[in-house]
Amino acid sequence: MRQFMITTRRADNPDAVGPARYLTFDDAAGPERDLGTDAVEGGWLQRLMSQFPTDTTNRVGNPTRVGDILFLVHGFNVSHASARAFHMKCAAALAAAGWTGQLVSYDWPSDGLVFAYLPDRANARAAASALVTSGISVLEAAQQADCTVNVHVLAHSMGGFVVQQAFTWAYQDVPPDWKVGQLMFAAADVDHSVFAAGQVSARMFVKHAGRLTAYCNRYDKALVVSNAKRLDLAPRMGRVGLPDDAPAMMCEVDCTAFFHGAYPGLGAELSPQTSHCFYFDQPEFWQDVVLTLAGGIDRSVFPTREPTATPNRFILKPEGADPGSYRQALLRAATSPSITPPSG
Repeated sequence: MRQFMITTRRADNPDAVGPARYLTFDDAAGPERDLGTDAVEGGWLQRLMSQFPTDTTNRVGNPTRVGDILFLVHGFNVSHASARAFHMKCAAALAAAGWTGQLVSYDWPSDGLVFAYLPDRANARAAASALVTSGISVLEAAQQADCTVNVHVLAHSMGGFVVQQAFTWAYQDVPPDWKVGQLMFAAADVDHSVFAAGQVSARMFVKHAGRLTAYCNRYDKALVVSNAKRLDLAPRMGRVGLPDDAPAMMCEVDCTAFFHGAYPGLGAELSPQTSHCFYFDQPEFWQDVVLTLAGGIDRSVFPTREPTATPNRFILKPEGADPGSYRQALLRAATSPSITPPSG
């Protein structure tokens, strides 16, 4: 299956931010095709839309493309080759959980070195606007032609900072009427206070997203390092969760108990990367993501979660959901052809 990516790495210097370029490839190791900096003229958008089935039953009587697109925004310390490998890993995991939509990676320049953290944050700020101007808004324009495609975003680590910056400042670059369906953060390297009601970023999340889901892990060692680089002034949302006064469209899924069960040896031998990236190796995480993308049932009845005493705060079940319950929930949740529940 053809894969799609938008990269803001300069072609002549992958550590620097340049104009957004549109790429396609078939797998992590094979060659990629650079279709240039214009999604329409280069044919990238047409190729992307051709991946979706045609609906001939719409009210206007014209055949339209229907389906779902998920933008995947990687985090800190990711090379271009690693971004492609991460894309393929996530695409396979989504498919195994029953999602048949199209994954589009948003690749921004990361130096690929642990000591280059602060330069990466500068790159993240510079690359943020293109997520909306060259990605989301391009697809919004296509909606007015011959497709009905739901757009979602999943960001990991400092990719959450990219998304926060993009949502907060996009009004400077594009008309304000764009919107995504599901906005998801995993291990977000973002100050948790920006998600509080009344904060500028929180208002932009409410305005431009239907639902925000935050996956966090209180054992996340990488976010301790991130916080220390800011003199412990701003706890990271991916470690401590959402603030108490987060808007009602936001929900938290605490993955701490799940992580503890999956990795009982919490000693010094457990790397920060493991506690920061474990989500993407867990089928249970991807089942919760696919139920979120499906969008047809309330967040409170996911079989992958346990409720808490606080509204919109959940725990990812350490034992996961049994296959029958998950399949039934997915059938009830499906709102587009991008959902095909696993057999059994």
